[in-house]
Amino acid sequence: MYSFTKAKKKNYFKEDTKLWLIFYFISVFLYVSFALFLLVKSYFYTKYYQSNNQNIMILNTKISSLSLQKENIKLQKTLYENIMVKNSLIKDSIKNLLDLIPDPITLNKFLLKKNSLIIYGITPTKDVYNLLMLPPLESIFSNTKTIFYQMPNGWYKFKSINTLKGNNETAFN
Repeated sequence: MYSFTKAKKKNYFKEDTKLWLIFYFISVFLYVSFALFLLVKSYFYTKYYQSNNQNIMILNTKISSLSLQKENIKLQKTLYENIMVKNSLIKDSIKNLLDLIPDPITLNKFLLKKNSLIIYGITPTKDVYNLLMLPPLESIFSNTKTIFYQMPNGWYKFKSINTLKGNNETAFN
């Protein structure tokens, strides 16, 4: 059998089916690529989230450390201020104490403690000490005891022990 026309190759798919399959594969490719894009984005987001959580934990520990340092600095500041106030009071007390010493009396040494003052010195007579030095000491201290030692030249060495009772506060505490 012969035919006047040459036999044409028969396609497996019609033109419409080819077009439909192309759109189908394009849409599947877009769907899969979008899903992969979302998976990659999700992976990087979780890594970023974990990294930020670690940074937040590190920063929280640093904040607590800085808070402790801040408290220590505040404590040191108050201690420093207390020391400065006490030093100023002691300085003023010593100045006032030295201002109390009359001209005829010479001090050799004095020991200043929390609740007591011990004075060593030289006076021309016991009366000069008792009239010029003793009244100011008795006005400050609750107990005043003085011991005199006569020197060969007629003057007296003295040791004055002055103490405060219990909770009395003075300028040099």
